[in-house]
Amino acid sequence: MKQLAALQHTFQKRILDPSAVESSAWVSARGRASPETQLSIYTYAYRARLQEVLANDYPALRVAMGDDNFYHLADAYIQAHPSHYFSLRDFGCHLSVFVTDWMRRQELHMEIPWSHELVLFEWTLGQAFDAANGTIFTEQDMAVIPVEDWPGLRFRIHPSVHTLDLEWNIPEMWRALTDEPPAEVIARREAASPWLVWREKLITRFRSLEADEQDALGRIREGGNFNDVCEALATRMREDEVPMRAAGLLKGWITQGLISGVEY
Repeated sequence: MKQLAALQHTFQKRILDPSAVESSAWVSARGRASPETQLSIYTYAYRARLQEVLANDYPALRVAMGDDNFYHLADAYIQAHPSHYFSLRDFGCHLSVFVTDWMRRQELHMEIPWSHELVLFEWTLGQAFDAANGTIFTEQDMAVIPVEDWPGLRFRIHPSVHTLDLEWNIPEMWRALTDEPPAEVIARREAASPWLVWREKLITRFRSLEADEQDALGRIREGGNFNDVCEALATRMREDEVPMRAAGLLKGWITQGLISGVEY
């Protein structure tokens, strides 16, 4: 068993970094291909599969950078972050941090200064789509709750719901870059804008958030109840406008499948 473990460790080291194990004497030479050829096949297949994963997770980034730059980025990422996951779904989770430093080293940052936000947006789309299934709270469920109980209600957000603050017109660029063929779009910087990303049935959705809605959702995520939501809204509008706005937001969240349930 110790010999097998040592052999497996040597094989893994060679696949992850061919320069780390120069000798191939431990590979059988009785096959149809030489030991070096056998190892190179596995090394290529490992990297090619991980490149494919990144290309699937970040299609817009690939178009924005071009294939040559994208695959150079992918190779550098694979070297820096070898796969340690049983599922490849999480392999690309560090790219939003890695891409900025890599782009600066390659002197590409000024060409695509919004690459970090694009990576973050694409990763969030994938996270929303792959999120665990949760129950969906409906308008019929809400209708049976007495109105006098509403102030104390605490809402459970669906597992697929995410919020992002973006300073570039990333959703517009993502749509253009993933069109077939890709459409022309001009990157522009603007005031930080909040965006909501979630999964509705089997479709990933995203939309911008108004400031008061962002505050209200923030209160719910912090464990606040419906009364806390109303208090958050009251800081941005007249007191007599709050009930209508709060009810409208709640109805929209329920209709879009953002709420999994309530607690009294």
